Amino acid sequence: MRWVLAWLSSRLDGSQTDGTADQELPRQTELVEGIIREQLEFTRIDEQPYTYPTEAVAEIKQLKRERRHDEVEELLLWCIDFVEAEADDKGYDEPPHVYYRHLAIVYRKECRYEDEVELLERYLRICETLGGEPSTVMRDRLERARELADN
Repeated sequence: MRWVLAWLSSRLDGSQTDGTADQELPRQTELVEGIIREQLEFTRIDEQPYTYPTEAVAEIKQLKRERRHDEVEELLLWCIDFVEAEADDKGYDEPPHVYYRHLAIVYRKECRYEDEVELLERYLRICETLGGEPSTVMRDRLERARELADN
């Protein structure tokens, strides 16, 4: 799938000056979204303006800086659903924990400790399902979140 995205990106690099690249963009975006929907069985692709979670990292950081936690939570949950579907489809041992960590930080800042525990337990469950070893950083964070939730 990444080669498809790379190919489409190379076709839209601005080398065409007759405006055809701008006209083809919606059709190619629709094609990429269809491939993702079908290959990864990820039906939520059109909920965000991205075709891959790494494209959202700058916005995630900006939303966190601006303390727009509702918006960043929605975006991060989309990223988490995406990477879980991809990890399952590609046979990865675990999804990248960065999106879980970002959301756990947001939850802790808002004193939403139960939500943080639930999120981190979700991460551990998906790692177990995929046969991977969860990050020790995430295990440690879960332990601390449980302590905070119990107080």
